[in-house]
Amino acid sequence: METPTIGWSKFAKDRHRKGTGYSYANLSDSQVVDLVKNDWKNRIPGTGEVNLDRKVVVPLSNVFAGDFMTSFAMLSNLHDECVFAHVVRRQPNEDPFVRNWARSLLTTAIIPANYVNVVCYSANALLENDGERSTDCDWEIVALLASDVENEPMHPLAMARNMLEKPGGTKGEYTAEEFAEAVYYWSQRVQLV
Repeated sequence: METPTIGWSKFAKDRHRKGTGYSYANLSDSQVVDLVKNDWKNRIPGTGEVNLDRKVVVPLSNVFAGDFMTSFAMLSNLHDECVFAHVVRRQPNEDPFVRNWARSLLTTAIIPANYVNVVCYSANALLENDGERSTDCDWEIVALLASDVENEPMHPLAMARNMLEKPGGTKGEYTAEEFAEAVYYWSQRVQLV
């Protein structure tokens, strides 16, 4: 199978930058696309998916230390930092939610990622639930999941948004165990900005 065209969604480009509190690449956008294309053959169905038609995760195999940075820290690793909460929206048409974050005083709190999964949505999946496309590519990058653990679960709020088909969500089904694991995992971490 020929590798499809792949581009960045505006949503992902706006979020996955240094200083936003989300994981980011110390590479150019085109370098990240090239890595995704190189590993396209290794893609797996995204969480809640059963095939490779709508949402896929592309595990990157050629990642070097410092190429991608994480954006979350274990609560147990924070020292005197305060944890804050504020109401945010991912996009203007989406429901507000509470985001917990810490402004780390430690430069070591944000660490290079050991594992990077790139989430891509098909053109059709992007248009679901009044969504939009940012490119004319077959697939768009919607998230960079850079982590220090290999199998980081999807955030439970993203799971709920998808399962309930809320604005900004794309239909997905999850088990109770997947939800429980995600809630527990993310309750132990805080977003760094």
